[in-house]
Amino acid sequence: MNDTVTYLIIVRALCCDQAERAVQRILEALPGVHRAQVSAAAGRAAVDADPAYVDAAVLTAALAAAGYPARLQPR
Repeated sequence: MNDTVTYLIIVRALCCDQAERAVQRILEALPGVHRAQVSAAAGRAAVDADPAYVDAAVLTAALAAAGYPARLQPR
């Protein structure tokens, strides 16, 4: 059984509900992502994922490629 890790990602350019939904769709389309909760108001996403398939670099690269610069939130 694989573990699930929650990545907290700061996402720039989250200006509205439409952007929020777009970021959620991008993240949830990635292999290994179980769930993404995105908040435009907070400017971040919480992503539950299997670290055997996806890591923070993959998540932030996918968002950047779609025009949403992102970085892992420091803990």
